[in-house]
Amino acid sequence: MEAWRALIGPLGFAAKSLRRRGFHSYLAFIGLTLTVATTTFLLLLGQDLATRLGIDSSMRSTFGISWLIFAYLVLALGLVSIIGLLSSSYLVSSMIDQRMRDIGVIKAAGAIPRRLLSYVTFEAFAVIFSSCLVGALSALLVYASWSSPSVSLFKQVGLVPNAGASVLIVVPLTSFLLCYVVASVRVRRIVGSSSVNAISKQLSNLDLKSLGKPFRIKRFGSAFNLATRNVSRDRGFNRTLLSVGICIFLSMVVLSGALVSADTSTSYVVRAMPPHVMIVANINIYNQYVTLGTSFSRTAPVPSINYVNESYLITPQNASAFRAIPGVETVDTRLITMSSITGFVKAHFASNQDTGENINTQIIPEVDTGSAQALIVGIDPSNAIGDWYTSDGFLHSNDAQYTMIAGDSLVGNIVQMPLNLSQVSALGYRYDVKSALVDPLNAGQVLYAPVETLQKSLGLTGFNVLLLKVNDDQTVLFAVSQLASSFGLVLGSQDPILNSNLTFLNDTWSHIFLVPIVTLALTCGILLSYLATNFSRRFNDYVILKVLGANAWYRLRLLMWEAWGALAISILIAIPLAWGISIFLLVPDPNLSVGDLELSTLVSLSALSVVSLASATIYSRRLGLTTVKDLKP
Repeated sequence: MEAWRALIGPLGFAAKSLRRRGFHSYLAFIGLTLTVATTTFLLLLGQDLATRLGIDSSMRSTFGISWLIFAYLVLALGLVSIIGLLSSSYLVSSMIDQRMRDIGVIKAAGAIPRRLLSYVTFEAFAVIFSSCLVGALSALLVYASWSSPSVSLFKQVGLVPNAGASVLIVVPLTSFLLCYVVASVRVRRIVGSSSVNAISKQLSNLDLKSLGKPFRIKRFGSAFNLATRNVSRDRGFNRTLLSVGICIFLSMVVLSGALVSADTSTSYVVRAMPPHVMIVANINIYNQYVTLGTSFSRTAPVPSINYVNESYLITPQNASAFRAIPGVETVDTRLITMSSITGFVKAHFASNQDTGENINTQIIPEVDTGSAQALIVGIDPSNAIGDWYTSDGFLHSNDAQYTMIAGDSLVGNIVQMPLNLSQVSALGYRYDVKSALVDPLNAGQVLYAPVETLQKSLGLTGFNVLLLKVNDDQTVLFAVSQLASSFGLVLGSQDPILNSNLTFLNDTWSHIFLVPIVTLALTCGILLSYLATNFSRRFNDYVILKVLGANAWYRLRLLMWEAWGALAISILIAIPLAWGISIFLLVPDPNLSVGDLELSTLVSLSALSVVSLASATIYSRRLGLTTVKDLKP
């Protein structure tokens, strides 16, 4: 019986208190539910995208591109988790602060501190538990509707088994534990303080030193001046400003990071396969080159052919004939072949892990890193058409004869880091690996070597692929086509290969962009909860203002200016800082179009402004339904 009384007492107190607070209780519940639901759904969405696209394991494209996408997704979901946890703790803290005066009154009336602590803590527990439960169920329903009929809750993503189920349990549980700890600490602090301090909490929140120094602009009217007075005397404003600013900043990093990563990955592909480049080759080699070029975006296996068949070769004299055509700017002579390669890590002195200095008495022997099939491209560095993104530069004419550049899909298995210790054995010779590059050709399983070295290894003197950069004159294309036909070669454009790869890449990012879009929606929902909670702290002031004769338009303008006070300052700091981090720190050699920068900033500003206006409108309509009887004790 005592146990039931101990339970019914706090439960009855919580029910009565929440019912009495009405609208303000709903605000706390909806804010927490929205935060938990959106955060959980975003993480479910992220693991679903990773599973569908095979980003962490079997994704098409190259290792460098897929790693860039996977790293962005992990970063974005990590930032979303921080946003969710931060906003949940802030909302709970604000909810408890609004109850401070009530707690002080009850304590002054003679309530036993221990029982009061259990009653108020249970009230917070009821709101937090119900919010987390409803939020988790809502996220599951939305995710099931979105991903139906292939709901993936029990697939492994990276090192996490049953990723979806783990998210569905861990996120609401973590949110509940964090919110409950925050609520318990705040309640204990309030109950432990004196009744006088608790009852006078609203007055202690006023910064009386700045009460007579509001920021005034006559053109904006008295509503703006009153709003600045309210904000300047609110000691909790800095905490609200910090929370709002962090949430906007993190969400903008997610949005801007997606744009920068997408544009950068596109630029990597375009730099490796520039547009408006013509391909000249035997019909069989041409078709094979197209297959190799589109293996970035297709899963079809690359057929085997004899790349060095004598009938496929183009003599140096024929290549020079293309150079002699007026309007042909560059002729990139290439010799391509598929071969088995073996990777090695050279014998070297061990190094001190702390200082990096070599330990001359300890030698690590050579290590075989395995074998694989790779495309080997002999190329003339002085006439190469392409501006690949590389780790340490492309081939140069003064490089050692047996030097190679490794494609990014070979790095980490055949080619090991650091590159200066890595070697590749191919066609009976050992090559030093100078650098790594991002290249869609053969899905990144490619090696570039000086064409003379490859010709020597194969005992050949010609080429089997020519890439031509020509001007836009149609007569030049006609002359090139005629010459190619006379040599028994075909002429084609590299643009279809590039467009196929870019279409695949854009389609992948179109799925990934769901994450920043929903993150922006999460931030808007959090901002709405923040502003509504902030308005609730000054509820009595607004009611008294209405009783004194302020009309609906004046109250709406006052609420709008107060909402914009925190929002404008946060935007001015958060958005430029987020763009700076995304552009300079997120990806190597970043690329971003000005149009994307302007569009994303405009969309973010518009969405946050609409939320600010909506929160002011909703609360203004709520104030229109209140009277002096609704003043909170």
